[in-house]
Amino acid sequence: MLAARTFLRKQSTVDMIIDFSIKVCIAKGLADPAESVCPGIVTLMGDVILKMLGDDWLTKDRICNELLGYCSHPVYKHYGVDDFATRVLADKPSAIASDDFVNKLYQEIAADTNARETFKLVHMSDPHIDFDYTPGTNFMCGQSGFCCRPESGYPTDPEQQAKKWGGWECDIPVITLQSMLDHLRDEVKPDFLFWTGDNSPHNTWANTADEVVKYTKFITDALNETFKDEKVKIFPCMGNHDTWPVNVEDYSVEGGNDIIKQYRTFWEAWLGKDGADVFEKWGYYSIDFNDFDGAAMGPDGSKVIALNTQSANTDNWWIFGQRSDPGGVIAWLEAELSAIEKAGGIAYIIGHI
Repeated sequence: MLAARTFLRKQSTVDMIIDFSIKVCIAKGLADPAESVCPGIVTLMGDVILKMLGDDWLTKDRICNELLGYCSHPVYKHYGVDDFATRVLADKPSAIASDDFVNKLYQEIAADTNARETFKLVHMSDPHIDFDYTPGTNFMCGQSGFCCRPESGYPTDPEQQAKKWGGWECDIPVITLQSMLDHLRDEVKPDFLFWTGDNSPHNTWANTADEVVKYTKFITDALNETFKDEKVKIFPCMGNHDTWPVNVEDYSVEGGNDIIKQYRTFWEAWLGKDGADVFEKWGYYSIDFNDFDGAAMGPDGSKVIALNTQSANTDNWWIFGQRSDPGGVIAWLEAELSAIEKAGGIAYIIGHI
């Protein structure tokens, strides 16, 4: 086992496996265009996968105990979602046993004929803007993150040309995002905005961490500028395209993700210091559900909980090794929900995946 781990950790071994995998990817046409996509995506993911295998899978405990069942210690037990739900719901009142608590709330609202104050909440997700979007380029090239860019070519057929506001199979130009935000400000006039991430384009085989951060910063600034004269409370959270490489986040070190640290500086004005401090650790947070002026919304104790769903993303290679509640999110979420329940509040949970 030690020999296998040592072999996988050699840079020459990593380079050999990645080079072979790139050739297979291209030969089998596993991406389109394979010559452009395969080298980048295989290299990015290969580095993570091979490190995860060497550090977390090729161990005595994992092979002898869990996979083969030859060794007796330690004992691994699968703790599934049904087990968790059964334990959590064991002490809950019978009123929620049928899982129709929210439906009953709406029924109570519908039955109440008295006038009631209402608020507007907008949910914005997956803007996927592209600074390189170029009208006139090919929007039917077959690869999101490649189409509608100069590298996709300039077809002579107008039916294949990317238009001003967007094109099929393409990420959107900046002007489309801004037009939407202007419409929200001028026509919808929301009180709250839930922004649940995925901000950068789909060129995930060629982008960088700095590029991913730049797109989130751009949209943060656009929201602040567009609503600078409006009282709109914004609650952001991250998507799977908002860490780097795409889908990947290492949960081995609390507060060790440089991208999350930068988002914390962008969003502290929205989250407050306490919320930002929690967010910086693992990318999730819980803050009071207040309006722009700080007035409490809903019953006392109500909160907005923003999850970082990378901890349950099946495309996040790190969690195949870091399986015991990555980032402590389940334990944290249970504690938050218990506190809200005791206070008589309501939890408004947002997330991406």
